[in-house]
Amino acid sequence: MKHYNKHPFILYKYFTKELLLFFLFALFSLTILIFFIDLIELFRRSSNKIGVTQIQHANFYNIIGMAGLKIPSNIEKVLPFATLIGSIACFNQWRKKNYYIISRTFGLSLWKIITPTLISFFIIGLVSIIFLNPLSSIFNKKYDALQTIYFGKKNLKVFTFDTKGFWIKEISRDSQLIINAKTINDINNTLKNVNVFVFDKDKKFQKKIISKKATFLKNKLTLFEVDIISRTDSLKKLKKYTFTVKSESTGFDIAISKPDTIFIFDLPSYIFKIKKYGLNISKHLIHFFKLVCQPFLIISMILLSASLMLRSSERKVESGKVTISLVVGFSLYFIGDFIFALGSSEKLPPLLSGFGPTLIGLFSGCYLISEIDEPKKN
Repeated sequence: MKHYNKHPFILYKYFTKELLLFFLFALFSLTILIFFIDLIELFRRSSNKIGVTQIQHANFYNIIGMAGLKIPSNIEKVLPFATLIGSIACFNQWRKKNYYIISRTFGLSLWKIITPTLISFFIIGLVSIIFLNPLSSIFNKKYDALQTIYFGKKNLKVFTFDTKGFWIKEISRDSQLIINAKTINDINNTLKNVNVFVFDKDKKFQKKIISKKATFLKNKLTLFEVDIISRTDSLKKLKKYTFTVKSESTGFDIAISKPDTIFIFDLPSYIFKIKKYGLNISKHLIHFFKLVCQPFLIISMILLSASLMLRSSERKVESGKVTISLVVGFSLYFIGDFIFALGSSEKLPPLLSGFGPTLIGLFSGCYLISEIDEPKKN
């Protein structure tokens, strides 16, 4: 009796290589398509800014460079889509060439066939986190800086923050103010542990004002429980002190780095820092969870497409199965984005919003694959 190897590694290698080729073709096609869409959009925005003297005009090469800066970020975003499309095309070929049927006759289950592929694509997901994510973060920062140069600033006056708290410059009549606060509440426009450094119009230091609490409303900064230290070191205590400031803002405008401009390994410390200052961490936390889930989302796309495309052994192309596989994969992704949006607005817990959609897709794919592999009872 002839014995067959239970683990034909050459066959696994061939199947994995074939799926990788379909995946790379889909990834390349999607990346080129999105690149040209970005290019057209940037040309449209650039044409709308012609004649605006406050900003620098972007030429053809500037626009091409800006679109190029988005490529790493676009690749990171379309990896699940490329995996879905590539795996559907590949599994359709398996069915047409009877690869799956022949493998089953040799006693190979679907789990055994696709496990090497799942491991390979899980590694691709890890590589995207470790290497592609820092590159896209750097390029996104550069892209935002070029947007400010060529398309104008979105925020004229914002609070910035560092290890010493929040900082902003304001003008009050003939004085210049540098305001520092340890914590900030952007819901009721309240500052706590405030230091205000007052300078005259020649930028000479006049006095320092220390306050336990302050409210910042339109054209008015009100300090409570105030200690005023003048340049001569004299101390004056007041219950309340008000500055009239030249600000059009009706509330706080805080300069927080966008989640996609921060490297994944820097995100936890950044989230901890903005939480310490009393800011909303939902968007950054969910973005972090989304990045962590990327490898699992990629393999869930393979599991779902394999369970749907290989359910039938017919060799003809079934457009219905292809359509269903695409709809299921895209629905998982877009429903995930909807749940992420709910989490960012604090309508769902960040942990549920970040991990929920990917885990649903992963467990559904595992269940469907196991159902196919289960022996049918007569």
